[in-house]
Amino acid sequence: MADHRAALVATPHDAGESGRSRMRRLDAVALVSVCFAFATLLPIPGPLQAVLLTVFLLVGPGAAVMTWIRVPAAAVVAAVPVVGIAAVAASTTVLAWFHRWPPTGLLLALAGAVLVSASIHDYRTVGHPGPMLARLRAGFRPDRPATMSSAWARLRSNLPLRLLIVGLVCWAAVLPGLRDVPYSQFGLLFVGAGPGLVAALVLVVVAFLWALREGRLPTAAVAIGAAILVQRVTVTLITEVPIYGWTYKHIGVVDYIERFHALPPEGIDIYGEWPAFFTSFAWFGNVTSVDALLVAHWFAPVVHALLAIGIVCIALLIGLDIRVALAAAMIAEIVNWVGQDYFSPQALALVMALGIVALLIASRESPRAAYPAVALFAALVPTHQLTPYWLLAVAALLTVTRRVRPWWIPVAFGVLLFSYLVPRLDIVAPYGLLSGFNPIDNAASNVALDGTVGKLFTSVVCRSLSAGVILVAAACAVLWWRRQRPSLIAAVMAFSSFVLLAGQSYGGEAIFRVYLYAVPGCAILIAPLLVDAVSMSGVAARLRLAVWAGVGVTVIGAVFAGLQGYFGLWSLVIGYRSQVVLAEDMLAAEQAPATVMSLYAAGLPTRGSADYIRFAEYDKYFDRPYVSYPPDVLANFPDSGQVAQLTAEAAAREGDSFIVLTAQASAALEYYGYFPAGAVEEFERQLWMSTDWTLYAADGHTTVFRFSHGMPDRG
Repeated sequence: MADHRAALVATPHDAGESGRSRMRRLDAVALVSVCFAFATLLPIPGPLQAVLLTVFLLVGPGAAVMTWIRVPAAAVVAAVPVVGIAAVAASTTVLAWFHRWPPTGLLLALAGAVLVSASIHDYRTVGHPGPMLARLRAGFRPDRPATMSSAWARLRSNLPLRLLIVGLVCWAAVLPGLRDVPYSQFGLLFVGAGPGLVAALVLVVVAFLWALREGRLPTAAVAIGAAILVQRVTVTLITEVPIYGWTYKHIGVVDYIERFHALPPEGIDIYGEWPAFFTSFAWFGNVTSVDALLVAHWFAPVVHALLAIGIVCIALLIGLDIRVALAAAMIAEIVNWVGQDYFSPQALALVMALGIVALLIASRESPRAAYPAVALFAALVPTHQLTPYWLLAVAALLTVTRRVRPWWIPVAFGVLLFSYLVPRLDIVAPYGLLSGFNPIDNAASNVALDGTVGKLFTSVVCRSLSAGVILVAAACAVLWWRRQRPSLIAAVMAFSSFVLLAGQSYGGEAIFRVYLYAVPGCAILIAPLLVDAVSMSGVAARLRLAVWAGVGVTVIGAVFAGLQGYFGLWSLVIGYRSQVVLAEDMLAAEQAPATVMSLYAAGLPTRGSADYIRFAEYDKYFDRPYVSYPPDVLANFPDSGQVAQLTAEAAAREGDSFIVLTAQASAALEYYGYFPAGAVEEFERQLWMSTDWTLYAADGHTTVFRFSHGMPDRG
């Protein structure tokens, strides 16, 4: 095992010829990726273009840059995809700032830069192109295929792999039973084939632990990918469109930049001030002609794969062996219930942050790693409002504890970060730069209602899992410190995010961000304990069985809790294509100003296309949900004249007014306990009885009423 880790963490200074060979392989990989970039421009289907472009971006620019920098191989692996992400984020942001938008030109520039960089480096290393061409030819020459009998023999001897296959077959079998399930206040796991999803993931995790015990590292790595399939690809396969209503707020901004090749007007929302995520995917869509809706639908699985790679590399750089590194990635995948992996700047920023952390760790032995780390941080700053501050705290703590050098890294991070923030203070101020210095208040959730039994159950499960992960990680940090095992870097990653609670609630979501940032570090701290437990030998059989039983119970509990946290709100967050189409058609057909009011912001994505900008320019709260009204307005809903009040507001308001009722909103209102049972149905009945409101559109999931103003019905 030590040989595997040494190969990944040894620097080229120590590795000699192996380091130079690695760099030449990076050159070859970069050049091959250029072929993918050029193939993107061919007249082929959009999804295939998207795959080719993704491969180029995650491999080519990073390989072309990291081939010049002598750092441990694990740092290279962690940094390569992040360099490509950062290159697009930075370049598209700068182009948007200067009102330039050449999608194909930027792709050709990136591909050309990769081609030139890799060619020059390889020529300087070898002296002529012959070896490079030979390596490229060898890369496309297939090895002698294994016979069916030998492959079957290997499969028969690899029992963990066979169990893994059983788990995946179980997963495939339950997928049809997860579509179109009825509402449950307990979420997806309690309806349809939901319990089968838990069973499938348990089988995958058990196969992973078995593979770790037997030292079958490739099987363990495949099991991590299988866990991502079961947890995240499931969502993509059983839904028509991306989940979460807030996903569509990001899709709308991307759509605007795609259409108009410019950032949204100032004052609409805060996204235009941190535009790197949106410009990146607008450029991606312009190059590939793939709808942002499709990209968002497949976004989470890709993010989880990149997070797993980053966690493995960081664990190796800290000094842990490959089995522990793989265990850390699996733990992080299981316990990450937060659901911040959707199509968002937050998810992309976390991927970038882990790549930067890997370079920071490598900088202690390879100070040159500091330079790409600073460059990547510069691209991270306009990507997300919060993540750079966490990363600054991590860099500062690691520098103070002499785990990072040179000393000026956090200074450079701080200069970049605050130089970007200060000119935008007047824009950020209305959203709340600081929300108070009470960590308890800042850790409170943004929903204070008790709600249903299902809501309380899911909350207890999530809090228990989070508290358990944090407490076990803290205990492991102390244990490894006392045993003089590597722990400080992981502890900084795990617990530094709690500083965020000192001054910001982040709209009631700070506690979720704190846990999200803590998960990689906590997983790395817990992983050695898990590996020691499953690898236990040389002790009494009774003790070994007791430990394994404890591990089994803990694993099953963590698997269920992680899935429940992620799928517990299923009926509230799922979307339907008919709703997306209705919202797009509705905003495209209507003239601004207009008001589109829902009882709760779920179901109809009013900001899912560029057209929302026209309405937000008149009123940035044009789609304000009714539950955000003052409590005295909502009291005794709907029997205190709420329909009459909304009618009076619509009559006094310029433009059309709409009231939207969706199945998801009704589920949310019941789930959180906003209104008593039957209130929504009574409200809808009153709208039907009113002569001022007429039906605009309706289907199985959505009903839209319009204040008539003398207009004819649509439906």
